[in-house]
Amino acid sequence: MSLSAFSDKTVRPDETAVAAVLDKRKSLWDALKEHITKDHKNVSEEWKFYTKEAGWTLVVKSGKRTLLYLIPMNGLFKVNFVFGERAVSASQDAGLPEYVMELISNAAPYVEGRSFMFDVNEDADVETAIKLLRVKDQN
Repeated sequence: MSLSAFSDKTVRPDETAVAAVLDKRKSLWDALKEHITKDHKNVSEEWKFYTKEAGWTLVVKSGKRTLLYLIPMNGLFKVNFVFGERAVSASQDAGLPEYVMELISNAAPYVEGRSFMFDVNEDADVETAIKLLRVKDQN
């Protein structure tokens, strides 16, 4: 079983399919995407199939810079960020929930940064994702 609700490499997800799997949480998906579009220039989205274990992931970019990854699941979605060390340091003062700070501090450091993800189930999770985008933008 893959992380994403979409595990068939031959079938690229579309908004109708995303709405069907997210159900009531589609409004959270839309709110986060709307915020990104308002705050960033040249926003693009691309569905990527990395591995069978991961399934389909929506990569959201501003120009060439990847902002975040959205992973649709049944009834919710995950947001994945990759933070460089400056963003990791800056996150300490961003007023983030403790569980997110633990995710960041426990993420393994790689050349491209620390990758961490969390579930989006409610408005507060969207707000956390927006705070993380601000940290990433400033660092």
